[in-house]
Amino acid sequence: MRCAIYRRVSTDMQREEGFSLEAQKARLSAFAESQGWTVVDDYSDEGYSAKNMDRPALQRLIHDMKQQKFDVILVYRLDRFVRSVVDLHELLQMMDRYDVKFKSSTEAFDTTSATGRMFITIIATLAQWERETIAERVYENMLKRSEQGKRNGAPAPYGYDVINGNLIKNPEEAKWVQFIFSQYQTHGSQNIAKKLNTRGVKTKKGEIWSDFSIRYTLKNPIYSGYVRWNYESYSDGYRKKTGEEIIVPIEQEGFEPIITKETWDETQKLISRRSQMAFRSQTHYPFSGVAKCGKCGKSFTGGKKKRKSGGYYRFYKCQGRFKFGTCDVQTIAESSIEKAFLSILELEDVDPNVHSNIESEISPDQIKLQLEKIDEKKERLEELYIDGDIKKDRYRKKMKKIKLEEMEMAKLLEVENEVASDIEVKEVLQQIKKEWHNFNNETKKQAIHSLFEHITIRVVEPTKPGKNPVPPVIEITDYQFR
Repeated sequence: MRCAIYRRVSTDMQREEGFSLEAQKARLSAFAESQGWTVVDDYSDEGYSAKNMDRPALQRLIHDMKQQKFDVILVYRLDRFVRSVVDLHELLQMMDRYDVKFKSSTEAFDTTSATGRMFITIIATLAQWERETIAERVYENMLKRSEQGKRNGAPAPYGYDVINGNLIKNPEEAKWVQFIFSQYQTHGSQNIAKKLNTRGVKTKKGEIWSDFSIRYTLKNPIYSGYVRWNYESYSDGYRKKTGEEIIVPIEQEGFEPIITKETWDETQKLISRRSQMAFRSQTHYPFSGVAKCGKCGKSFTGGKKKRKSGGYYRFYKCQGRFKFGTCDVQTIAESSIEKAFLSILELEDVDPNVHSNIESEISPDQIKLQLEKIDEKKERLEELYIDGDIKKDRYRKKMKKIKLEEMEMAKLLEVENEVASDIEVKEVLQQIKKEWHNFNNETKKQAIHSLFEHITIRVVEPTKPGKNPVPPVIEITDYQFR
């Protein structure tokens, strides 16, 4: 029997000798040999938790299982493989589908019977219960440490270094923290980020500053001598938190605040006041977010300013220049972008006749009819196998042949759908070009954002200033549909 070995250790488990990767491999290899199995591959995840299946080696094992490269999966213990009951059920169903068995070398698991599957599910439930219990204990310990003014092992914030478990002020970074707080009294976060970037100052991770990283620094009470825990950050999407945020004086001998508590309190009031004053513009800029700078790759955002002669001048500015200070591309008149955009709407590469030979051979309706017949074949074959009229080997060979036929039909249908999609896109683009000057800005924005993922623009000739300035000449070098 062909055997696949799966091993895993989490960061904590690496320190436990009995569960090391080497120890698991030795025991699993010996077990496979005792069963007369041939080990065809070894899958190892080091430093990964079993809370989910997002593990490189496990994903490779699942892929190889679908390719039927082995007959049995051997693990040292069930919790090395999976902890979640939901994940276990999914894997068991997948193994059953591809006729792959599961075996633990230290536990009596047998997935070939209903009783065995019930038993393994019970054990997995206990494993998940154990993990959730540990999580609750960790949370309680972290809560207790936070209430005592102790940090919970987070990376050092900008302005400090961690030495022997303590936060020690970093003089070079600390001066920039003071700069950020002092500048915020009269400047916005984007402006401060731009100033730091133009001076070559990097964040703790060696990245450029953004308005978010500036605001995060301004809201961090550690700089005034207070430790924070259970803070809800929105940098990578909304995250649910348990309980309330805790801010208490830090308990660390020799800790040096960078700013005073009064300065931090005043800054928080200023942040709150400015956020209440903020508003969302109702002016629509069709190319905002979709237009990308051909020089730095950042997005263009729209703006406008009043003309002396009356009316407004609408333009787009590169965020790489005005937000991060890392680009020098000038502002671009909206009329210049519109001109270049309308010139690409006649897309020659979208040819409705590309697949005409396929259309003449078989129609979409015929393809769908063939797929229905294939489904009927699969059902009849499964009934024969279940009733015992054909053996497993013959069943698998016939099913493989049917699935290959199904794949071919599905590919033909996909091509037909692509042809229809290309024709539809071309018709929509032609309609947009025809009606563009009749659209208001909101309709233009909806049309562009619904069709394009991005449009990359490059300045060919810059604006010619003077009494009668000439708008820049730009070209669209790349675009991608949604």
